[in-house]
Amino acid sequence: MEVFTSIEELGRSTDRPIYLALGMFDGVHRGHLAVLEKAQEIASENEGVAVAFTFPEHPASFLRPDQTPRLIMNKDQKAICLMERGMSGVVLRTFDREFASVEARHFLSFLLARVPSLKGLCVGQNFRFGRGRKGDDLCLQEYGDEVGLSVDVVQSELFSNSPVSSSRIREALKLGQIEEVNEMLGWVYTISGEVLPGKGMGKEFGFPTINIPWTPQARPAYGVYVGIVHDDSAKENAKYAIANYGLRPTVEEGATQPLLEVHVLDSIEDGFGRVGQKLSMNLSSFLRPEQKFESVDILKSQIKEDLLRAETLRNKA
Repeated sequence: MEVFTSIEELGRSTDRPIYLALGMFDGVHRGHLAVLEKAQEIASENEGVAVAFTFPEHPASFLRPDQTPRLIMNKDQKAICLMERGMSGVVLRTFDREFASVEARHFLSFLLARVPSLKGLCVGQNFRFGRGRKGDDLCLQEYGDEVGLSVDVVQSELFSNSPVSSSRIREALKLGQIEEVNEMLGWVYTISGEVLPGKGMGKEFGFPTINIPWTPQARPAYGVYVGIVHDDSAKENAKYAIANYGLRPTVEEGATQPLLEVHVLDSIEDGFGRVGQKLSMNLSSFLRPEQKFESVDILKSQIKEDLLRAETLRNKA
């Protein structure tokens, strides 16, 4: 199937039974994955299709613009991730005045009028819906019985004895707690982008880098990370690497846009890291925060220490 910008488009696309997984799905974390897998399981049992229904921007951007959470993913990244997790389609419907005004009791009728072959819904246990967010998972099951739709409520996934949530992941990202981020996501946090030309300072220092721009709304803490970098077209060609994510305060005054500066510890083939190449780096460990050093020599000394720590982590893996 495909990505739809309205629920009406989905309704017109197929007559097969449709099972919707509903949620914001920012980060597509372990709790979201449980909802998606349940929708796929039920759809498979009923010869239907499992579709994710979500929003390109957080509903708070319409309801409470001054309190809008910074998103882990943009809409395109989220749609790709949802499809990679097995969903047959994704609805990215803008949260607008029409949607916000639907009363909780009329929510399922609103969906059915636009998707005639809708047969069921899957949500997380903290799902809220309808005008003023007055509907909850129990209401949804009650209303589902009334209109003949199955409603499955999936229990929250736990990490450190508390439910996994997008807000917890955003906070952990901000603090550089990348190991905790990866545990809650259920996959390794990844930075992707096209390689930009650099100023050659890393090469002058003896630590050549590959520069990848990365400016999501919810940014990882500025600092030094260890992980795996690979060409998106040849993921088997993975390289162990260390990288600084941030504004490069020691060597570049006044920078406003962060870069991931990747130094590959393994040998690389000619052309790897060329300008314009699409690369991704999975962040597995956080070594230290980014900082401004008093001199380039002190920075070089710190980089050597960082490299030793990175090799120690690789040997422990």
